[in-house]
Amino acid sequence: MPVNWQDVFTNVFITVGGSTVCFAVAAWLIRTVLKDRLARDAELFKSRLKADANTEIERLKSSLQMVAVEHQVRFSKLHEKRAEIIADLYRQLVNVYWHGNRFVLTSENNPTESQRNEFARIQTEMFDLFFFAEQNRVYFPESVYELVDKILSGIRGNVLAAGIFGRIERPSENTMQQSYDAFTKGYEEFEKDIPAALRGLEAEFRKMLGADEAGKHVS
Repeated sequence: MPVNWQDVFTNVFITVGGSTVCFAVAAWLIRTVLKDRLARDAELFKSRLKADANTEIERLKSSLQMVAVEHQVRFSKLHEKRAEIIADLYRQLVNVYWHGNRFVLTSENNPTESQRNEFARIQTEMFDLFFFAEQNRVYFPESVYELVDKILSGIRGNVLAAGIFGRIERPSENTMQQSYDAFTKGYEEFEKDIPAALRGLEAEFRKMLGADEAGKHVS
């Protein structure tokens, strides 16, 4: 039951009169009331502060969860897009590799119209691949793009050499030696260096796609 402090003060004044004792008692009662009121206000403030803090914490948790979900969705879409680009880029690289290999193997001492047409077609194919790789290099680490560039440069250099020397109809002795050296280099690089670079690129692409991690987890 709440205390009626006005009645208390009235009774005290009636009992002790208007003496100094009365004022002392009144002062004590006032201090007591204020302390009690402040204590109750402090507890109420702490309760409200705790409730507000809990509300803000839950709101922050909810916001962080939403941000995490949005980040996961964006990352998933980015990974999906990168996987599509990797698949397309690797398919084009393999096609250009085999077309270039075939062209180099069949171009020595073969200055025919068919070879000239094939040379023009492969040049277009290589340009399209180079342009595609440049457009999408942002999706790859620089080390991976360096492998792509190494493969493209190897194919392009040997195809160009075969296209130039292969259409010379009456080569001089010096030109014949240069042609022989160029084709020998082309045969070797299409047999060893370029396939090795492709295998290295395959390994890097598997890491980017998470294929290696998935295999380790399964095993």
